[in-house]
Amino acid sequence: MNHSKLSQVISDPRGPEEVLPTLAAEELADLLDALYQNLDTPAPDLGAQVWYEFAVEESARRTAPPEDEQTA
Repeated sequence: MNHSKLSQVISDPRGPEEVLPTLAAEELADLLDALYQNLDTPAPDLGAQVWYEFAVEESARRTAPPEDEQTA
């Protein structure tokens, strides 16, 4: 994902809570990678940290076993 696309995602008025659940698994992985790389720069984009945290949570939610398996 290039910087222009990342900036578009970060500035989406719907916010990460609404956007992230709509992404396909590959899109979410690409976004996580782009956000991580952006945060590893001297001047990360404003909002990148928040988006990264929400994206990590979304990824964890998708990979967690269903609740009834967790209690078994």
